[in-house]
Amino acid sequence: MSIFDNYIAVDWSANSSPKSGADSIWIAWFAKASNIQLFNPKTRFEAFKLLKGLLKDTDGRVLAGFDFPFGYPKKFFDTLGHLNWSDLWNDFSGRVKDFKDNKNNRFEVADHFNSKFLASGPFWGYPAPNNGRYGDIPYKKPVGYGVLLPSEKRLIEQKLTNAKSVWQLNGVGCVGGQALLGIPVVDNLRKFSSTSIWPFEMENSKVVCAEIYPSIFPIEDSEVFKDASQVKTVVNNFFTLDRGGQLEQLMKVPMSLNNEIITHEGWILGAKI
Repeated sequence: MSIFDNYIAVDWSANSSPKSGADSIWIAWFAKASNIQLFNPKTRFEAFKLLKGLLKDTDGRVLAGFDFPFGYPKKFFDTLGHLNWSDLWNDFSGRVKDFKDNKNNRFEVADHFNSKFLASGPFWGYPAPNNGRYGDIPYKKPVGYGVLLPSEKRLIEQKLTNAKSVWQLNGVGCVGGQALLGIPVVDNLRKFSSTSIWPFEMENSKVVCAEIYPSIFPIEDSEVFKDASQVKTVVNNFFTLDRGGQLEQLMKVPMSLNNEIITHEGWILGAKI
């Protein structure tokens, strides 16, 4: 028996100006009673409005997947004085400024967090030239991970070796900036519908938000833009797994791992041990 009625997959973006097409935000919406719909909002503000409407107005339970990290290695929390994921999300939501035209302060926020560590990092990478604006963000990947800095990778990124580190802010495939800008959006969506954040919360809510990584599935090359094909693939796979009873089992995977997964690091839905 399926545990969800509707599925959303979101390919997020940290672009600093409105953008559509390749390397922009793509959203796939799959209600069981209809065909998959694809959306390509140009800004995160437009994407938020769209997602809010879908999550608020639809009937039945919704699984909403976002392709950026929901958590970080525990030492990051310890250094900042945060007890768990909820504390960190509140901190992100209070510091991140993201405007209607996609201008944002993600590098300033990362620079602030880096200033709390004795070594250079953990966040790294910025668009050149920097001109000293982000004095605590190194241009290249720093040394010191796992010693003076938190671990470079969460357990899930050690398992999925192609997944990028949470700390990379700039460059091909980076997710660090997407997480800084995406977490406050997911946090804000919770105001509009009964929502839980998997695997940190396991309530039987109307909406369950989860971290996704489309490449764990064979991508159906059905659309002009790769990002569109990826989100379409994810919702198709979630629907198939759910219908066959496997999705519920996959959602239990983090509970068999160490406690830091469900308090700090998070997990990618669909990934096995």
